[in-house]
Amino acid sequence: MKIYDISREILSTKPYGTDPVPKLKKITKLEKDGYNLSRIEMSLHAATHVDAPLHFIKEGADIAGFPADVFVGPCTVMSVPSKKLDAMFFMTQKFEERLILRGGGELTGSAIGYLYSRGLKLVGTDRESIGSPSDERTAHVALLGYGIAILENLDLSGVRDGDYCLSAAPLKIKGGEAAPCRAVLIEK
Repeated sequence: MKIYDISREILSTKPYGTDPVPKLKKITKLEKDGYNLSRIEMSLHAATHVDAPLHFIKEGADIAGFPADVFVGPCTVMSVPSKKLDAMFFMTQKFEERLILRGGGELTGSAIGYLYSRGLKLVGTDRESIGSPSDERTAHVALLGYGIAILENLDLSGVRDGDYCLSAAPLKIKGGEAAPCRAVLIEK
């Protein structure tokens, strides 16, 4: 069994836009205090993370509200062209209920509706965001409105297209609009 870590490291990954740079601060040190203890300061969207409906939807569910089974199970990694991806594109593809997109393709409303009708639970991307650079809101609102989890900023280097088992549970943070996660793919 081969396991691929597709997470980006939190402290060394460039923050998105104007998000704060993550910082690790030592609170106690082994040599002085007998144990190490640190705290981290960061955006909930740092490095590889999951977005919850609360990120873009007023009164939307927080990250703790997602059932854990959304983040663990069959998954397909698919390379997509750098263009607008509509429903017709996905109608010709075979994929599992969790789908990770590699490349610059942007989801249109028709694609999102089709993916929802096919029972999609989670969509991931190797881009910093599932939204387009000119319109972050539309794809997020549509996907999260359908209850489809969004997994962003993945490192797919060394991973080929195909079917895997995904484990990408976010930290359970009540009131959080997102949370970092350790995402791994397990070869079937």
